[in-house]
Amino acid sequence: MKVEFPVDERSLRYIESLEEDPDIKAILTILLDKRTGDFYNYASIICFCYREEDLVNLPDVRHLPRKVKAWIKRKSFENDPTYLKFFKHLFSLYSSFKQTYTGWDRLGKYRSVFPESYIYHRMLDRYSTQKDVKVARECYVVIDDWDSRVNRTRKEGQKVDVGVWNPTEQRGEVFEAKVKVYIKEKEHQLEFLETIRKVSNKRIDVFLASFAPKSVILNHLKSFFPGRDLSQIGILGINELQNL
Repeated sequence: MKVEFPVDERSLRYIESLEEDPDIKAILTILLDKRTGDFYNYASIICFCYREEDLVNLPDVRHLPRKVKAWIKRKSFENDPTYLKFFKHLFSLYSSFKQTYTGWDRLGKYRSVFPESYIYHRMLDRYSTQKDVKVARECYVVIDDWDSRVNRTRKEGQKVDVGVWNPTEQRGEVFEAKVKVYIKEKEHQLEFLETIRKVSNKRIDVFLASFAPKSVILNHLKSFFPGRDLSQIGILGINELQNL
């Protein structure tokens, strides 16, 4: 089976321009450098804190886990340099947008780069010694004669955030990444992942990934799409991503 991931150059340039923002670059560096507990805590703050007001009043953020709040308190008390750097850059990023619907919408686009970039760089690192493995981002999907650029409607979507293909093993993965799970009106994204899984004869595993806990993602999906079969899509929450 022949699999290719043609890159949408315009989308890629946009994502790369976001990554050049000094605040985003600093935060991504910390996320990629951390494993287990610390990654969980940093990613949780990004996931559950959406407004500048959230960062000013971290103890009052409703959905932020208690253990994360305790960790924040300890790191602040200890003047932990990595945490202080992270907080400084996250606050700088959030406060650079007006606290209005339009401003939050723009901030959402900046926030969306975090899980995608995290997954992309983790995949690059995982397959760094396997030169034949293809790792791409902001890409279309071509499987033999099936091409997502021509076999999908504009409404249904055509790209994946990250794609991986190992031609030797004839196995691959694709990822749709989100900070949280704002997918209520985007069932076509789930259908797109399922189509990739089906057309590849299950040689490509498909994943919906988020900085939210897996249980939260599943609850959202079951609430938005009651009765829908989700068995073909892998769910990666914050715990799964920290071990990616």
